Amino acid sequence: MSAASRRVVVLLASAGRPQLLGEVVADLARQTRQDFTLVVSVPDAASLPATPLPERAVVVHDRGLAAQRNAGLDAVPDATHVFCFDDDAVVREDYLEQGLAFLDGHPGVVALTGRVLVDGATGDAVPRDAADAALAASWAQPASGRWTTSRELYGCNFAFRADALAGQRFDARLPLYSWLEDHDFARRAMRHGVLARVEDCVVVHRGVKSGGRVAHERLGYSQVMNPAYLHHVGSFPLWLTVHETVFRVAKNAVRSVRGPEAAWRRERLRGNLRAAGDVARRRFTPERVLDIPVPAADPAG
Repeated sequence: MSAASRRVVVLLASAGRPQLLGEVVADLARQTRQDFTLVVSVPDAASLPATPLPERAVVVHDRGLAAQRNAGLDAVPDATHVFCFDDDAVVREDYLEQGLAFLDGHPGVVALTGRVLVDGATGDAVPRDAADAALAASWAQPASGRWTTSRELYGCNFAFRADALAGQRFDARLPLYSWLEDHDFARRAMRHGVLARVEDCVVVHRGVKSGGRVAHERLGYSQVMNPAYLHHVGSFPLWLTVHETVFRVAKNAVRSVRGPEAAWRRERLRGNLRAAGDVARRRFTPERVLDIPVPAADPAG
């Protein structure tokens, strides 16, 4: 593909976290390749950073991660390559350069995800200075060109050839934080070609704990309903639905008995059971998460 016919888009979807969004926008300004269009998708103006966005940035509005990403894609219908990052991803300066070079050299690959040096989503959130230090240390390892095939695209950082996926979009029936939307997108992308995990695309996922994920009953509902729904529509095989469901429900049940997590684990388990009841009635309704009241102490939902 010639440079003239290529349109690279970086898509950021965020909600209620203007400081984090401002940080990732500033990080992108230091990318070694700047030939991209920045698209920022937020539910409202209050979610935008206080610092001005780049002059040619595109801003769109919607609510819910999947819907926000779709709104961003709809705003740039001529995009050929799309990079998606979470607002708490800290991206190494050569991520776009390495990603585009990899896709150019591997025409059978339709999407890639990078190497996550540290992931705060699996434990405590990663402080910004620790993320910067990890990325700085990563430069000591020269580019290797190594990659492996993958069945997943990690939502905090991934890229895809928009023209190869025939207009594929995220499933907007998965509302709010759109639990498993990245995994669903990956499963459908596999129908068009290979997915890759690329060692030279380097990122830290801070895993900042804020926003809708603290509405534990809602999240618990999505933990059970979303994989069941994705199996129902043909995206997930049965084994994957079971894998995505059983471990989390069991973890919520065990840790709801005692310990520092017991109170909110019980809320998640309540959501798990509510969803299981709907699935037992063959009601595959991820949207019903919106009917679950948000605790008064949690304004984000």
